[in-house]
Amino acid sequence: MASIYLHIPFCVQRCKYCNFFSSTLLSHIHDYVKAIQQEIALRHSYLADTCLQSIYFGGGTPSLLSAEDINAICNTICQYFHIDSHTEITLEANPNNLTPQYIADLTSTPVNRLSIGIQSFCDDNLHTLGRVHTALQAANSINLALQHGYSQLSIDLMYGYPLLTMDQWQYNLEQARGIPHLSCYALTLEPQSPLYKQIAQHKYTLPSDDEVLQQYHLLTQYAQTQGLEHYETSNFCLPGCYSIHNTAYWQNQPYLGIGCGAHSFNGTSRQWNVGNIPLYIQLMNSITSPLELAHYENTLYEKENLSLTTRVNEYIMTSLRTMWGCNINYISEHFSPLYAEKLLKKISLLPPEQYLLQSSVLYLSYHGALFADAIASELFFEEEDILI
Repeated sequence: MASIYLHIPFCVQRCKYCNFFSSTLLSHIHDYVKAIQQEIALRHSYLADTCLQSIYFGGGTPSLLSAEDINAICNTICQYFHIDSHTEITLEANPNNLTPQYIADLTSTPVNRLSIGIQSFCDDNLHTLGRVHTALQAANSINLALQHGYSQLSIDLMYGYPLLTMDQWQYNLEQARGIPHLSCYALTLEPQSPLYKQIAQHKYTLPSDDEVLQQYHLLTQYAQTQGLEHYETSNFCLPGCYSIHNTAYWQNQPYLGIGCGAHSFNGTSRQWNVGNIPLYIQLMNSITSPLELAHYENTLYEKENLSLTTRVNEYIMTSLRTMWGCNINYISEHFSPLYAEKLLKKISLLPPEQYLLQSSVLYLSYHGALFADAIASELFFEEEDILI
């Protein structure tokens, strides 16, 4: 099974913490949708499997697309891929876009899952983060989505940012009660973002590591009381309500990235499209066939061929962040028994309180999960470690 990611790089206003590729020039949206349809036609053969398990509209702000835009894109996908009732089709949305009319319009599209970027239910938090919606819009968007039958619902919440108190964090979590999927991210302070500059100018102060850790502990305790499975470092859900699309990323499954700046992965290489919207649209208007695409490859995207060692390291990094753990037998079967053998030796050097090795699967303990990236780096291989 394979997946498609569609990057919609438009925002009404850039959030203070964001350093992702996006544009506030909304006049490009119509031409951009046409360009996306053309890229699907040109690059559909990138995926060997034509049965799609997921389609994900990410951004940016995909909820700036009209229902007609979404249907046009999905209709193009259907010309080259098989989609059925089991295909998860997610639209990332901002609360201010999810008006009664817009959600009603969405029901005429194949979208069956919404991921709403709430971040906080407190207006002063939203101001700190530079979000364009209000706390009331956040609450209303959830109610409207549920009323229109979007039972596959996820919301994003953020913690670890300036001025967020423990009481506010507790309140934000309580407002998420009953939501089947919850993505909670600690602030990553990106250089060149407006918030980074404000902190450098001492307009805001970041919380201490201990304060962020307290917020994380409160999050995990809340998830337990609500019966949510902590299935990935930043993701929680009711049993069976996993994000099919994101889980595919963590399990090294292939996906095709469509749109300006989108990434693709086929198992052995990774590539990413040009990050210039006018140029992307111009290229898609110029290329008329998959054969012609080859002449524009160096302009359209960059490509990285992944060595066996890099692929093993990526599997270790992503799998350790999930509740399914890092399967040593999988490494032996899909990469090489030599990696599996040496990995077991590396694992034996880890502090015993950080992990559990059971039935050839490495799991991180609750304590170890706090240092997942650091532990993964301890287990990584160098290219010269194994000569095959």
